[in-house]
Amino acid sequence: MTDTNDTSSKIRAASQSPENRRVSLREFLDKRPSRFMDPCAIEAKASYKCLDENNYKKSTCDSYFDAYKECKKLWMDERKKAKLEGRLK
Repeated sequence: MTDTNDTSSKIRAASQSPENRRVSLREFLDKRPSRFMDPCAIEAKASYKCLDENNYKKSTCDSYFDAYKECKKLWMDERKKAKLEGRLK
């Protein structure tokens, strides 16, 4: 099994995005209400790209899916912690 943090780091490093870092909670809170912001967009995009390149054979892209799931888990844990601390409504 591959380390999901390592896979996520590789995905972000290989990203063509000029901003290959995760969105901070502060940036998320400061966004306009109508603006959609996905802190795991890079992992999501890499997962879709992997599927496209591998003829939608899901088993080939498991490490990408794991990296996305780990990103979402970290993001939700951060939001839960902020909510408990009163930093998030």
